[in-house]
Amino acid sequence: MEKIKKFQEGLAKASLVIAAIMLASVALSILLAVADRHILKIGLIWTEQYARYMLIWSTFVSANVLIYRNELMRVDFLDSFWPAGMKRVREAIYNLLFIIMLTLLGWFGMEQATAYIGVSLMGIDIDKFWVYLCVPVGAILMMIQYLLNLLTLFMEKKGADAA
Repeated sequence: MEKIKKFQEGLAKASLVIAAIMLASVALSILLAVADRHILKIGLIWTEQYARYMLIWSTFVSANVLIYRNELMRVDFLDSFWPAGMKRVREAIYNLLFIIMLTLLGWFGMEQATAYIGVSLMGIDIDKFWVYLCVPVGAILMMIQYLLNLLTLFMEKKGADAA
C-alpha cells in the first residue's frame, strides 16, 4: 500500500511541476506580447490563444492533485451521524461514480479531440486536436487517482478485518 501512496504522491507532484511550467510559459508569453506591443510596436497574434489554451491544459493536468489531497468539494455534513462502515461505503460509491463519470468524459473528450485532427488554429499553426486532448488526458489522470483511492480503501478494509 505504501507503493500506491508513493505513486499517487509522485503523480500529483509531477502534475504540479508540469502545470507550473505551463503557467510560467503563459506568463512569459504575455510579458513578451506586452513588450512587443509597447517597445517594437508590433502585436503577436498567437499569445492570447496560447495563454488561453495553456491555462486550460494546466487546469486539467493539475486537477488530479485535488483528488489526491481529498480537497474536492463534497457534501459530508451527515458523516458525523454515520458509523465508520457506512462512511467507507459512501466513499467507495463516491469513487465509483466519479470513475464512471470520468470514463465518459475521457471517451467523449477523445472523440471530440479526434474530430479536430487536421483543423488548425487561427493564430498558431497546430491542430485543434492538441488543444482538445487536455480533456481525455485530465480525465485519465483524475481517474487514476480515484482508482488508486478505491484500491487503498479496499486494502485498508482488508487490513482492518485481519487485525
